[in-house]
Amino acid sequence: MPRTIILEDDEIAIIWSAEDVLSIREHLTPEQALEVLEQAKHQHDSTIGINWDVLGYHADWMFPEEITEEKDYGNSI
Repeated sequence: MPRTIILEDDEIAIIWSAEDVLSIREHLTPEQALEVLEQAKHQHDSTIGINWDVLGYHADWMFPEEITEEKDYGNSI
């Protein structure tokens, strides 16, 4: 879960971790999760911010989950 810290009396910072990314994309490695955070920081849009959807978008774009097709081995008539 992201956490908030107070830097000065009139400042805050929202902290996201690799663990947050891994909680929504379990197929990633910790190193890949950190890369997702770095990409989100690099592409940061202050009108949107960084949120669960943004992290998921970057994770899916950078490390798409492999889709395995289920094969139908039933009898074809």
